[in-house]
Parts: sequence; C-alpha cells; structure tokens
Amino acid sequence: MSGEIALDTSVAVRFLNGDGAVIEKVLALPEIVLPLVVAGELLFGAENSSRPLQNLSRYLEFISTCMVVPLGRDTTSVYAQTRLFLKRKGRPIPMNDIWIAAQCLEQGWTLVTDDTDFDYVDSLLLEHW
Repeated sequence: MSGEIALDTSVAVRFLNGDGAVIEKVLALPEIVLPLVVAGELLFGAENSSRPLQNLSRYLEFISTCMVVPLGRDTTSVYAQTRLFLKRKGRPIPMNDIWIAAQCLEQGWTLVTDDTDFDYVDSLLLEHW
C-alpha cells in the first residue's frame, strides 16, 4: 500500500463541507484512504454535531467509498516508538494523531492534513492542503 495518500480528519471534513479546492484534489485520487482512527473521528464528529442524523448519513456514505484499513499488530509497535520519540523530543501530540501517524508510517502512506501537530513526527510523509 506504499505510496498512497491518506486523508486526515481535517481534510476529510473540508471535503465533506464542500471545500472546492479539496474536493478537486480528493476526486483526482485513484483511491481515498482513511486511517481507521480518522473514520472513528469522523463518526464522532457527525454524532456530536448539531445535525447528527444528516451528518451521520453523509459521513457513513463517504466512509463507505473509502479504503479504511484496520490497525494491526505492527501498527502498535510503530505507535509505541512514535509516542516515545515524541515524548523524548518534548513534543507530545494528541493520542489519536499518534495512531494516525503510526498507521501512515507503517503503510507508507502520505498523510494529507491541515494539522501542524503531524510536523513533529519524523519520517512521516506529509502534504498540507
């Protein structure tokens, strides 16, 4: 799965909210990859919104068109190493972001995000849209 582009929650939400520039780039991808944690964050956001029924339906439809890869045993090792490295570096980031970064590192995906926390993860391939 190396070389694919994965969407972070921030970019997926921009897509779902109709950001034209993001829509154009996402629709040009051969496949939309979502780390498992991103799918969970999207569903939480839909459920926690002021219009959960409308948003949940839209978000589930979007997620169903994406490749969502489960976390595996190897991901747990990458997570532990990444979290420890960030701690030693004095740059902790949110736990969900560490899981997302770990899955992208493990799979060789480039993560597309608006979130600057990911900039602290060495070796993580990033694009900021």
